[in-house]
Amino acid sequence: MKEEYHVIVSNNPFKPVTLIENIVFALDLLLFGTFCILSFLDKEYIPSSIFFAFALSGLYLLYENNAPLAYATKSNIIIRKHLKKYTFDFSDLESISLYLDTYKLTFCGKKFSIPSYYWGTQHFLRLLKIKNSPFATEEGISALKNYIKEHACKPALLLHPNTEVEPSLTSSKLGGIPYWPSSKEYPSDEEGKKMHLLCQLNLSECKDSCGMLPPSGILQFFISPAGADVYGMNWETATEQKNWRIVFHEQTEESLSEEEIKKIIPPKEEYTESPILKSTALEFSLSISYMKSDDYQMDKLIKTFAKEIYGKDFDGSIYDLLGSEDTNIYAHEIYKMLEETENYMLGFPSFVQYDVRQSMPEEEASYFDTLLLHLDSFSADGKLMCWGDMGCANFLMNSDALKKCDFSKVLYTWDCS
Repeated sequence: MKEEYHVIVSNNPFKPVTLIENIVFALDLLLFGTFCILSFLDKEYIPSSIFFAFALSGLYLLYENNAPLAYATKSNIIIRKHLKKYTFDFSDLESISLYLDTYKLTFCGKKFSIPSYYWGTQHFLRLLKIKNSPFATEEGISALKNYIKEHACKPALLLHPNTEVEPSLTSSKLGGIPYWPSSKEYPSDEEGKKMHLLCQLNLSECKDSCGMLPPSGILQFFISPAGADVYGMNWETATEQKNWRIVFHEQTEESLSEEEIKKIIPPKEEYTESPILKSTALEFSLSISYMKSDDYQMDKLIKTFAKEIYGKDFDGSIYDLLGSEDTNIYAHEIYKMLEETENYMLGFPSFVQYDVRQSMPEEEASYFDTLLLHLDSFSADGKLMCWGDMGCANFLMNSDALKKCDFSKVLYTWDCS
């Protein structure tokens, strides 16, 4: 059975120096190989041995320049030195060091060299480190899980879509007709067009929010039908509520009717370019949220964990620490634990591409320490809501501002694959 290689380390044939060398070696092989054949035909045996040596050298140099230098499988590694291949277990690695542009590796006392510019080198070295990491064991993964549960865990409120219930005017829901008192001016975008309801949350329906949310009132999220390709979001000024809006009604008027509100909201034909595909009732339930792999603070958490638990200095991401599920069979437990495909409030935000806070100065990023709302296309398989190509949206704000019900500075962002 042919061995399945997960990583192959080989020279870059398009590197200018390598390209020139290959041409020279090929010409050497062609030229001296031809002379060798001709000398044999002419029975000039002494010159033919010299030509034969040059031809062999060209052939060897072409092989040395282009044959894969190392392979990695699920169970072991194969590394070449000149014409000989050696097979080692991952645990046979003794040391890795970088000298100039070449990595020096030692396996069971044998030394090998891998140029840093070779294709697959970084992936190969990363795999070696992961396989020799204490986190590639069941014990290591258990220690990391416990550390995350202790240091990166928050209560969250899941928002379950319920398609069996018809949402009312004041109930929690995705899309639909918003509750709106006649005394207030309905939200409009920068072009004067009326916005439509993205999500409405009746906080009195939430039985337990750990004291982080008001006990009652209706919290609403509106987005503009204008600029529908970005659903009201502005990439450069993500906190500016020009084409999206958050509104909080501390008290509600029971006398309002849907017919009255239909007169002031935008017509249905303006709802065509919306992430909401169907108005759906939402129900609250208390849950636990863990810091996600792409959270801008995860690298710092992993670094602290490695130092506190194992006394090791580590500088990298959680992916550098654990690798993929193919290279570390235990990594699945962590990634599954951190994964989030629900709609929820509070807890840690989840992103499809990257955490937008990582590009901010630390002081600004730390201000947005609370997730007000996360809406995810996968919460109902994209049948009720879909952000672009099965993406998600996040509304982030400051915890102190939330306690004051001040929603004037909220970071709104969405992304998709």
